Amino acid sequence: MDGALTTPGSRAVDRLIEAVRGLKPEIDSVRDELDQRRRLPIALVESMRAAGVFGLWLPRPLGGAALDLVDYVKVIEELAQIDGSVGWCASIAASYSRLAGYLTPDVARSIFNCDGTVVAGQLMATGKAIAVAGGYRVSGRWAFGSGIEHSDWTIGICIVHDGDAPRLDDGAPVERLVFFPTSTAEIIDTWHVSGLRGTGSHDYRVTNVFVPENHSIEVVTPPPTTPGPLYALPFRTVFGVAIAAAALGIARGAIDAFEKLAIARGGRGGPGQLRDTPAVQSDVGRAEAHLRSARAFLLETAQDAWDEAEAGTSDALRIRAMLRLANAQAAVASAQVVDLMYNAGGGSSVYESSRLERCFRDVHAATQHRAVSPGNYELAGSVLLGLNPGIRRL
Repeated sequence: MDGALTTPGSRAVDRLIEAVRGLKPEIDSVRDELDQRRRLPIALVESMRAAGVFGLWLPRPLGGAALDLVDYVKVIEELAQIDGSVGWCASIAASYSRLAGYLTPDVARSIFNCDGTVVAGQLMATGKAIAVAGGYRVSGRWAFGSGIEHSDWTIGICIVHDGDAPRLDDGAPVERLVFFPTSTAEIIDTWHVSGLRGTGSHDYRVTNVFVPENHSIEVVTPPPTTPGPLYALPFRTVFGVAIAAAALGIARGAIDAFEKLAIARGGRGGPGQLRDTPAVQSDVGRAEAHLRSARAFLLETAQDAWDEAEAGTSDALRIRAMLRLANAQAAVASAQVVDLMYNAGGGSSVYESSRLERCFRDVHAATQHRAVSPGNYELAGSVLLGLNPGIRRL
């Protein structure tokens, strides 16, 4: 990624990026298999474990990298640039490694026993947790379990019930995020989709599974058990950074793919190469401007949020609003970039053998995620205008 790196090997992020680049030949060799099998090959998963990409936000005492937000984006970008599905799976699992910072140290160690532990699941409250002695009896079905087929643990957010009645806090249902071994979940084959096919983001469900109290986390304002700005930052909004990073990487991959095509392919109806066409030159220039602008906004906002959290002076509402805005803009701009490159590629873009075809499908799947939806423009705008949309919405 141009301009993204310092001297290789000088910091943890540089070592991780070098490890990611080392995965490229293996990822390239299984690209068709990702789509056909709709999951990551186990051999690739093991290579990713060894590279440390699943523990980017895992606390350092547990062997993780505990990267700041900016460095996290750089690593995921690099991986999603190679392949969208691979980058997405890594980003989801790595973002969930951050949850260790809200568990007691012994429980965190039992779940995240290495930086290669993979946690799957999603953050919508479609489960039910009935309070019982020592914990909860959990039942429910969730969608979009990215990487669940190669995961060790799975999460789900549940509405807490006392008997038949939902537990309320200030009139709102109480939600808890629960951990359960993936072996206790039924994986439902639902992932028949256009983009990000290789992520295996199937539905999953559990029925009457016991989850100990200390294997669950409060959702709205979870108290961290690990010190530091990474775990002091807003819970749901920081997750959006993981989605935005993957989208940016896919967009960079599209520009790279088109530049190679423009050099290799003849011009439109005339002599010379495709790159000699003024309209094509304009498209590449606009794509580069869109991507770099959105990326700079995300990195600047992420750094501001980090600095304020580190200083203990953060305005939680404003941080949530601005990060949501930057996440959404990164996703929207990434889709615009891919569309420019896909259209510039002409008929070549429609073939399954084309990287542009893959990037087109993947980025438009990624931008459907709620964490980067256009609704975040309204949320951010309301805060910037001095209104309070409610902390639960952010």
